[in-house]
Amino acid sequence: MSRKTSTLLMSVAAATLATTALNATPAAAQSTTTTSSPVKPYYGNLRPFYGNLRPFYGNLRPFYGNLRPFWGNLRPFWGDTGAFYGDLKSFWATSNPVVGTGAPAYAQVSGFWTKAGDDWTVAFNSAISGTPDQALIAGKVSTIFDDSRAFWGASVQAKTGKSFDEGFLNPFLQARGIDPADPNAIGKLDQDTLAHLFLEYYDGLMAYAGTDHVDHWMKTVNWTPSLTKTQGSGGSTIIGILDETFVGDASISGNIVRSDGVSDFTNGHGAAVGSLIVGHHDGKGVMGIAPDAKVIAYNPFDNTGSASWADVTRGVQTLKASGASVVNMSLGVPGTTMDNGWNAVFTDPSVALTLKNTVFVLAAGNDGVTQTGNVTWNALNPAFIVVGSVGVDGAISNFSNRPGEACLTTLGLCTGDKLKNHFLVAPGELILVSDGKGGVTRQTGTSFAAPLVSGAIALLHDRWPWLANYPRETVGVILNSAKDLGDPGVDAVYGYGLLDVTRSQSPLDFNKLIFFTVENGKMTPQTKSAVITRYNTVQQSTWDASKAFVYAFETLGLTRRDFAIPLSSKLVGQNVTTYLGAQEQFQAYLLTRMETWAKSGGKVGFANGFSPAMAVANPWGMDMTVAVAPRQARFGFRDDGPAYQSRFDVNGERSRLVFGFGDGAPQLAASTGFGSAGSYDIERGGADPLLGLASGGVYAALDYRLSDTLTFQAGALGRDQERERGVDPAFGFVGHGAERYTASAQRFALAYKPNGELTLTGSWTRLNEGSAILGVQSLDADDFRNGSTTDGYSLSVNWAATPKLSFMATGTMARTHASDGQQLSVGKGGLTASSFEAGFAATDLFRKGDRFQVLVSQPMFVEKGRLELQQVEIVDRQTGDLGIVSRGVDIAGRRRVAGEAIYLRPVQDGQGDVALFGRVETATDGAGQDEVFTGARFRLAF
Repeated sequence: MSRKTSTLLMSVAAATLATTALNATPAAAQSTTTTSSPVKPYYGNLRPFYGNLRPFYGNLRPFYGNLRPFWGNLRPFWGDTGAFYGDLKSFWATSNPVVGTGAPAYAQVSGFWTKAGDDWTVAFNSAISGTPDQALIAGKVSTIFDDSRAFWGASVQAKTGKSFDEGFLNPFLQARGIDPADPNAIGKLDQDTLAHLFLEYYDGLMAYAGTDHVDHWMKTVNWTPSLTKTQGSGGSTIIGILDETFVGDASISGNIVRSDGVSDFTNGHGAAVGSLIVGHHDGKGVMGIAPDAKVIAYNPFDNTGSASWADVTRGVQTLKASGASVVNMSLGVPGTTMDNGWNAVFTDPSVALTLKNTVFVLAAGNDGVTQTGNVTWNALNPAFIVVGSVGVDGAISNFSNRPGEACLTTLGLCTGDKLKNHFLVAPGELILVSDGKGGVTRQTGTSFAAPLVSGAIALLHDRWPWLANYPRETVGVILNSAKDLGDPGVDAVYGYGLLDVTRSQSPLDFNKLIFFTVENGKMTPQTKSAVITRYNTVQQSTWDASKAFVYAFETLGLTRRDFAIPLSSKLVGQNVTTYLGAQEQFQAYLLTRMETWAKSGGKVGFANGFSPAMAVANPWGMDMTVAVAPRQARFGFRDDGPAYQSRFDVNGERSRLVFGFGDGAPQLAASTGFGSAGSYDIERGGADPLLGLASGGVYAALDYRLSDTLTFQAGALGRDQERERGVDPAFGFVGHGAERYTASAQRFALAYKPNGELTLTGSWTRLNEGSAILGVQSLDADDFRNGSTTDGYSLSVNWAATPKLSFMATGTMARTHASDGQQLSVGKGGLTASSFEAGFAATDLFRKGDRFQVLVSQPMFVEKGRLELQQVEIVDRQTGDLGIVSRGVDIAGRRRVAGEAIYLRPVQDGQGDVALFGRVETATDGAGQDEVFTGARFRLAF
């Protein structure tokens, strides 16, 4: 038995020698066959297996020949390093982890390699052409060296005490047989050597970057270090590694909690494999997928590098007895993808009864063969995955063994279970690994594809610890999340396809996720939830629940796993973000504000945009008028009513009755001076937002003058609107909790007017919402099924300082309560919220007939309060058991303040006008970015 790996020689001279020697490899060595029964023949096959490494080296020339497509696929990687460096920056949360070493910033490193990659591509394309231009090649590489001196010089000086040339470049070239003093030496290199030289150059300089090395496999398997950090870094997982002894690399050995074996034999293979699993994220060297995982290591090789099935069996027993939930085995028998000897190991009485909770990951081997013989297999054997290798282009490596159509037979019968059903691929060419001496090197082989899969499994077991008790379900997640390659479905070359680490951490099918509703202490599962379809949040700013989570569950065989989804993902505010974003909404809102202002005539104040009132004849002889105005659309809601809103006025000696259909809030609160519906918008205005939430349907208001200075006001309004399904995929589900929004409000007020210029108003508003809290609904109908009640208290000042200048201000404090018995209810004491709006309006400011308005507002802001969330969660993360959990959710959001200005100037002797609009929104806590909106409108009557 031998390790399934092949080290790609980095030295230019060594590569040439290896290629020359290996061309003479005997054909007999290439066709060696093995048998797993007698121990002796297996030992006899040991040396031919090492002999079989020679044909792989013999294939080095074809492999280099394939370097052109390899380089073409590797080329985009340099452009992608910027994304990884940005990811690393947030991962470490520091601008530069190595302080005082002159290490450059991440974004600069990415830019350097992007340019260097461009220059090297020009040189390489010339090298692979029929007539290489040696001067061009030497010139482009010389440019890279010059750029490197300027970019990396300080870092090399800080780390070595020498200049860039003395500390790095000259030793680098000399070690590869290149004379630094010969400017034409690079131009004379063949294409194979030139291509590999750049990879080595990249690896060498990255040692001075002050960051872990980014490698091409990371993009290929869809992995980033931030994913590892989010999912736990493997900290609660024990990984078994059946391989050579780990020595000389502190970033790996620190994870080893136990090491045993036949000997201390090593040539660096074990350290290379281990680095891809548990390499620390410490600002240098190789990054492992699960850097915090604990490692149990067992070396089955003796001092000659030989291993027997008996030693392997003892190793498997030791690793499992130590609690490993995944065991990586980058070794095997040459000439096979999976040898029959593995069945003997797993059915051995000393280990068979201990294996049910372990996943075994095996390297496929490096002979370039397709398995033709069936594999004897006991149905009680443990769950396993065999891993082949692909290159950067995603194509199967020419050396990688393949599963073929071989069966796993029980009692000699093929029952339909094939080796390809346990097979997938991962990158295995030119993989950056630890060299076991504190440095890095690049190696090639399926040995280095397998640990990427083992690391992905470690992340699964860390995020969902109980999956360690369900190895077959674990294997199912890894295989079913793979990216399909080759022929559609599971095939004889790629098996299930390419490892996808991020997808394995995500639901395999969002449509099959299950939510549980809670009612009267009972859990009821629901599928096809609107929350699942609408995983992204809909922006709402009334309050913030982004730090609270609800849970969806995915069934996996005999168990499940949970996914935490931000509570805000299923919450829907009043202004729904469309596919084209909030910007499109705001442009329409902006235009509406300008239209309303422009149509308000010469009236000073914040007018409502109604046409001049017309008298209505009636048989009662009453003073009755009617006015109409365009109806303001609500984004995200269907607008099935008339295009215009109406207002009827009936005036008596001491009273006034107003009723109609449309934006009733400005009519009920007319004495405050805020006549635009936008001022009552809960997310953009600050005037009594409780009225705004219930505005849009039928309304009525009564003013009764108690004395010359005091007026009693009473009014009511209501709204019942259906969501527009097209603005969000989740709204396509019938019966979701935000399908309709219903609300009604009653307002009572006293208005004090001591003279003709000043009006003071105090009011009380009660808002009743059918299935919402302060305009926020949930896609889960059970969350707010009993609705809420909010009481608001407002004070307003309206002062006409001159006939051409007026000032207005209003402020509201509100308290919200919701009944118990729903999944989301308001905590004791309710929610306390506030809003305000103030401004001035002027006419004839710069010329006759112009108008100018300025507003400052704070939209509704929850000052304090909590929601009580009752939901189903995993209550025991070791077993995966479900239970009902109650949690308190703080929802105080970010206080926002907005400033708005509108200027209108008549043109063409009053036949038209030009209007300008500007608005700025900012958060008072400094979080987030300020938002600035501007607009203009020109109108000319013909």
